[in-house]
Formats: sequence, C-alpha cells, structure tokens
Amino acid sequence: MKLKLLSLALLALATLFGCKETAQAESEVVAEEAEGPDYADFDRKVAVIAAFYEAHGNEDLGAVTEMLSDTMQWSPPGYNGGKWLGKEDLLGALKAYHDGFEDIKYTSGIVTADDTVNGYWSGSVFPEAGASNSADVIRVYGTWHAKYTETGNEIGLKFFSLIAVNEDGKIVSASDYFDVGGLMAQATATE
Repeated sequence: MKLKLLSLALLALATLFGCKETAQAESEVVAEEAEGPDYADFDRKVAVIAAFYEAHGNEDLGAVTEMLSDTMQWSPPGYNGGKWLGKEDLLGALKAYHDGFEDIKYTSGIVTADDTVNGYWSGSVFPEAGASNSADVIRVYGTWHAKYTETGNEIGLKFFSLIAVNEDGKIVSASDYFDVGGLMAQATATE
C-alpha cells in the first residue's frame, strides 16, 4: 500500500511540474508573439510618409499641412547647431521648394550597384543594447528629382530622413539629411 501511495505521490508531482513547464513555455510563446514586429503599424506609417512625399511633389501645401502634427518637430538638412524647428518652419521650407522648383518627384529606395532596393526601414538588431523591433522611427531612403525654375536645370538628390508618425497618422518629427550645397550647385550650374 505504501508503495502505491508513494507511486501516486510521485505521479502527482511529475504531473504538477510537467504542467508548470508547459504553462511557462506557453507564456513565453505568448510573450514572444506580443513582442514581435507590428508589420501593420509599419505599413501604416510608411503609407503616411509616402502620401506626404506625393503631396509635396504635387505642391499641395494644404495636404502636406494636414499630415503634420501641430507639435511637429523638424531638424533641417543644413546644420543649424542641432536646433529643432517646428511645423511652420518646415512648411516655409517646403513652400520655398514649391516656388523654386517644378516637376518635383520622389523615388524611394537605396541605390545599390545592381538595383534600387527598399526605401523604408525600421527597427534594428544591432547594437544589442538598443535592439528594437518597433516602428517608432522610420528610416527613409530615396532620391528627389526636380527642375530648378530659374535656370531650367534638372537636379537629382540622394535623401535620408528619420520620421516618426503618431497613432493619429500625423508626422510628429522628421530629421532630414541631404546635401543642400550640392542641390544648389546643380540648380545654378551654367554648363
């Protein structure tokens, strides 16, 4: 009898520990799924950015204005001591481009030796301490083309930006990087 009771006790303990391990494994899977990348959020934010660039290319300042948060912060491409500017500053810069250029067109993508590849990225795995799978900030790569109205010169400009879009689908920050001097050199060239 004692042997049967001992066997039942051991079976109960094995079952208890087995269920505990299964529950832990299931909770780890759920945690991994909850922490996985939100591709729909990324796609939604990329759509906002693409629509913003399309509206800029169409010189539709009204549509561009609607896509920006009222508290939007902008870091312009020309070095300004690291000062963040606001929505009105960005709108003023975009209006200057509309006034000075025609046929503004944006093409997304990173130019490689063999092809042009994806222009929108987010998240990272390196460095490990800062690894992220969120779409909080979208890295944007592409090329702008336009014609400078004053000279008729065609320009091409590689472009990079870090853009954040809020839950309301509004751009809340943008940090732009491109060669402003190279842009003006192409625009005003006399050859």
